[in-house]
Amino acid sequence: MRSILVLFFCLSAYTVCGQSGPNPASAKKYETEFTMKNGSVLGFAQVNLSLGEIGFKVEVNKMTKDKGTKLEFRIDMPKGKKSKIIGTLDIPYTGDTTYALKLTGNLRHAEGVHDLFLVAKGGSQFSITSFSFIFNY
Repeated sequence: MRSILVLFFCLSAYTVCGQSGPNPASAKKYETEFTMKNGSVLGFAQVNLSLGEIGFKVEVNKMTKDKGTKLEFRIDMPKGKKSKIIGTLDIPYTGDTTYALKLTGNLRHAEGVHDLFLVAKGGSQFSITSFSFIFNY
């Protein structure tokens, strides 16, 4: 009985001292929002790029009007000599809306199974709210 009371008081103290959740009245957030800034990496392991995919669709949100923000699509490694860039997208100013950008066409070096990395370059912070493959039917 004594150990149950000790456990109860420990859990009560943990609950009181625990972190609070995000404020629901804060800025508009998406469930799958990934905040990216220069050097940020979003990775996907073991993506089979030989199944008819011809590109990628990325929905972004950028609140600043500066230019030079890019999203690089790399395979195998996020940076270094073994990293291969298979495409690049310029990230535009979107305000409070979300834009869908598409990277399509002949993606060089993109046959087979690879680790896929989305790498933010230059410019200011932006958010990726959705990512999907574009299939060649």
